[in-house]
Amino acid sequence: MSSGAVTTQSPESWRSRLGHWTDGEALLQYEDKILLLLTLIIGALVGLVVAAFIYVTENLGARMYPAGGAAWRRVLIPTGGALITGYLLSRFFPNARGSGIPQTKAALFLRDGFISLRTVLGKFGCCSASLASGIALGREGPSVQVGAGIASVLGRRLGLGPHRIRELIPVGSAAALAAAFNTPVAAVLFTLEEVMGDLHAPVLGSIVLGSATSWVTLHLLLGDEPLFHVPSYQLVSPIEFITYAVLGIAGGFVSVAFVKLLLAIRKYFLALPKWSEWLQPAAGGLTVGLMGWFVPDVLGVGYGHVSEALNGQMTLQVMALLVVLKLIATTSCYGTGNAGGIFGPSLFIGAMLGGTVGTVAHQLLPDFTGGVGAYALVGMGALFAGIVRVPLTSVIMIFEMTRDYSIIVPLMISNLISFYISYQLQKEPIYEALQHQDGLHLPSGLRYRQGLLIVRDAAEAPPHLLSRADRVEDALKYLDADHNAWPVTDGKDAGRLAGVITLNQVEHEITAGHGDRTLGELLPVDVPSPLLTSENFPHLHMDHPLDMALRRMAQSKLNLLPVVGRADIRDLKGVVSLNDILQAYGVTGEKSEAKQAIEVRASRRLLPGVIAAGLAVVLVIGFLNYYYRSARSQRAEQYYKTGNELLQQDRDDEAVQQFRDALSASPGNAQYRLALGLALAKDNHPAEASVYLNALLKRDPENALASLGEARIAAAQGKTADAVKLYRRAVDGTWPPGQDKKGQLLEAAQIFREVLKTDARNADAYAGLGSAELALENYQDARDAFQKAVEQNPSDQVSKKQLDLSERVLALDPDAPGLKATERYERSKELLQAEIIRFDHCQPGGNKALTSRSTDVNLSLAKALWRQAQKLCGTPDPNDAAERVLARLSK
Repeated sequence: MSSGAVTTQSPESWRSRLGHWTDGEALLQYEDKILLLLTLIIGALVGLVVAAFIYVTENLGARMYPAGGAAWRRVLIPTGGALITGYLLSRFFPNARGSGIPQTKAALFLRDGFISLRTVLGKFGCCSASLASGIALGREGPSVQVGAGIASVLGRRLGLGPHRIRELIPVGSAAALAAAFNTPVAAVLFTLEEVMGDLHAPVLGSIVLGSATSWVTLHLLLGDEPLFHVPSYQLVSPIEFITYAVLGIAGGFVSVAFVKLLLAIRKYFLALPKWSEWLQPAAGGLTVGLMGWFVPDVLGVGYGHVSEALNGQMTLQVMALLVVLKLIATTSCYGTGNAGGIFGPSLFIGAMLGGTVGTVAHQLLPDFTGGVGAYALVGMGALFAGIVRVPLTSVIMIFEMTRDYSIIVPLMISNLISFYISYQLQKEPIYEALQHQDGLHLPSGLRYRQGLLIVRDAAEAPPHLLSRADRVEDALKYLDADHNAWPVTDGKDAGRLAGVITLNQVEHEITAGHGDRTLGELLPVDVPSPLLTSENFPHLHMDHPLDMALRRMAQSKLNLLPVVGRADIRDLKGVVSLNDILQAYGVTGEKSEAKQAIEVRASRRLLPGVIAAGLAVVLVIGFLNYYYRSARSQRAEQYYKTGNELLQQDRDDEAVQQFRDALSASPGNAQYRLALGLALAKDNHPAEASVYLNALLKRDPENALASLGEARIAAAQGKTADAVKLYRRAVDGTWPPGQDKKGQLLEAAQIFREVLKTDARNADAYAGLGSAELALENYQDARDAFQKAVEQNPSDQVSKKQLDLSERVLALDPDAPGLKATERYERSKELLQAEIIRFDHCQPGGNKALTSRSTDVNLSLAKALWRQAQKLCGTPDPNDAAERVLARLSK
């Protein structure tokens, strides 16, 4: 065959390659890479669902509480919403109650990562309804359970085993929290610190990847906007650290009060008759509704009010009242069994507590304390650290939510003190206490030991079961040297463990001639479960490491032990023998053919399932990205128009809220950000206004309106030098097309004149005044101002150029008073000649037919040519004196 011939592969070769990718055993070696792709899919899917959660909750809440709605809504809607969701939770979704964090941990450690699809759907639906109706709970905890549930359901659908599904649970949890709080790093830390209890978990890489993917998905759908906007922080005096320590002490005591009250209310309602379960959430709804009748701010999560506290817009009395009311409302809603979390409310209470402490401190020590907003921000972290007991996560989370690193040191001080007080007064963390109320006891210490073999890897279902009614001699056939013990179940319930019978006991009874006795006679009298220990009742749990199984076998002298549930020590899950353990370690025997067949089948389903899921997620995200952005853009534009109308009617507070809604619907829109900043400045909220205006100026330093807003704030605060610089930046900046800037320029000129009345040597004020007059086309006044500016500051090259321009304009103006006819004629010729040169420059050969006969002809030709040049040559040079003269003459 020649070297240029094309070789073809036989059909058998292609079939063999295709068979390699469809052969289950061959795919086992690629399983880790496929699971990495699955992690990306889970992160994207969870981000998609959380974005939908936020979208549904916001829109549903807006419909239930329209602007100007009647007061009765604040009582009936929370009560009715809790009543409906209570029935759904009791009848259809019993595992969707509460926050979702304890349920996620129980699924991870007790149920092989199993979370049903019904629970996921119930959590999403019931939480959306509860939060929209005004229940004082949050969406972040439920999002964690929904995210973990999505990972669990997807893993099971793809045929993954329990070990792999347990690895996916923290991935879904971190992805959900990253999207719900918009905090990818804190989501990873919380998952490791609280959900898994191991900061060194080997699945860290997968958790980070899932969190980042979810965060990116959220930004594609809802835009890039921090959860809260806060003013910049400055430490005024080291004395402030004492104030932050006091805030930490207050945060610790309030955290303890929150946890104890919540647990007490929940304990009371758990003790009520089972039939009342569906009615109980309505008690929480009615409580928050009655409070909302008088103080509407207590309804819902209240992130809008948190923003007000962070920007110093709330009074001391309101913040102090909301600390108490929100604490009662949240504990009542949670304790009565509503669906929702405590993350958001803890941040709300913390912001109000911090604002209260900060306001008092500022009143007592005005010269040694900073803004109230900084204390509200630190209070958020202090309450979160004290209630949830994750101090590291709380520091990083507050930083990510606000994107302000300067507050870290005060935050660490308050968090540490709050955490310590909470730990001393309430030994049991809130999530562990909630699990104990439900009868669940999770492993302590480093609870997640991936890479180490655990009992689940060796345990098997017992091939035969013995019951209390069986005879002693019948038990002998199940006992031998390899199995010197066997579990005995209660005769009434095959899965209920009564105890363990040993080979020595059976042989002793047979030797004594008591082979006809029942096994129940050999077992101790029923002992209450709380009194059973590993010493008097040898047992194992599925999540115990195998080395613990070996130790307990050595202590009990038994080579077979029962495996029981954590929620109920008599719930028999299986048995594990010494041979099973050795086989799991690979010392003896091989993996059973049944287990090998299961893994092969799972691998065959994994790759096509992952590909199909990935394509589906990409298509859905693409569609919703288009839909969300389109729908939200339309809604944002309507908010913006309404805000402008309200602003013209001097209804500034309402206008601010409309602009907030517009920016929330379309976070990347600079126009909405500018409108909100200017409206806040007009409504006398300078600190928050500066947050939005400064953010805009960082992206667009030439934005004249943003500089003007900052200049007004500086002037109102008596910062004269800053006001002068900012007004000058506004005058020289870029104005929106069609913007009538005359009023703003007159305002700037007046400010400069006021400054010069008290400081006649202020070169910046003269330069600013000259720029304003130049923009207003008052060239005589502009020349005089620039002359003064150059006299005061001879090195000001900009003012020198502007002075030359002003003088050149005055020298070319044919309408200047007192001109003789010849001078006017000469100026008109010069104008015409300048315009001919410009026109010829952009349209070569276009001046052949042009002539000049008289002054009027010259000016007419020049103006006509100038108008034509606007269409053909574009915007003229503002530093060209002739162009300025013709622009004025053509008006």
